[in-house]
Amino acid sequence: MDRLHTAQLVLFMILTCCSTNLGRNLSNEASGHIFVSSDDNASFLTLIERVRVEALLANESLHSNLTSSNQHLAQLLDRLDDVIDNENYFVVKSEQFNNATVDALFLANVVDEVLQYYGGAYGILPNIMLNMSSMGSSMSTKSGMDTDSHTSVSDVDKYQTARQYAKRAVEIFDAELKPYESNKNGSAAEQVEKYLIDLRNAVDDKAPPSAVMMIVHTKIHPNLQLAYNLKTRTK
Repeated sequence: MDRLHTAQLVLFMILTCCSTNLGRNLSNEASGHIFVSSDDNASFLTLIERVRVEALLANESLHSNLTSSNQHLAQLLDRLDDVIDNENYFVVKSEQFNNATVDALFLANVVDEVLQYYGGAYGILPNIMLNMSSMGSSMSTKSGMDTDSHTSVSDVDKYQTARQYAKRAVEIFDAELKPYESNKNGSAAEQVEKYLIDLRNAVDDKAPPSAVMMIVHTKIHPNLQLAYNLKTRTK
């Protein structure tokens, strides 16, 4: 059986399990993240989420665009390989995932996936979308990184993937982080929720990449850090 047919069988199995709790089981590490973690739990959750998203996209395009569906199936197999190759695959304990820090880092990784795929849809490299300095118009122009010069979607598959991650970001917050809201972090957490919805809407409306970057880097990330006491990388 070839790799693609294997992926189709795996797709059926994954979709059978694709409830809102699947995000608790899968994940991949997003590069360029501004936050740091003391363990690999959030990264592992991201690997699993990537499997979930590729499975959903493959299923959604199965009858409307077979070429796109096959591409997502191929990506699905690659994501499954990432999970299997992860050194924590057989040793991680489910209770390690049940805390606000891991869930917040997981959400941050998913938001970074939105940035990378949305940028890719407009022909912008991931390191540019993940870099806050790329938002400044003068600096971007001098560096050849003017995100506003990319005005139309050039890769529909990447755009659809970005939409799926943006939708999932809102769902993950509601399911996993909302229960941790308290009088102490409630204001910042409410801002995270608000701007995640803004991010989803911006992606749906095909807003300029710079506008999407602005929401993530100046609204979601700072409030996520404040609400859940995340540490940032030091240079």
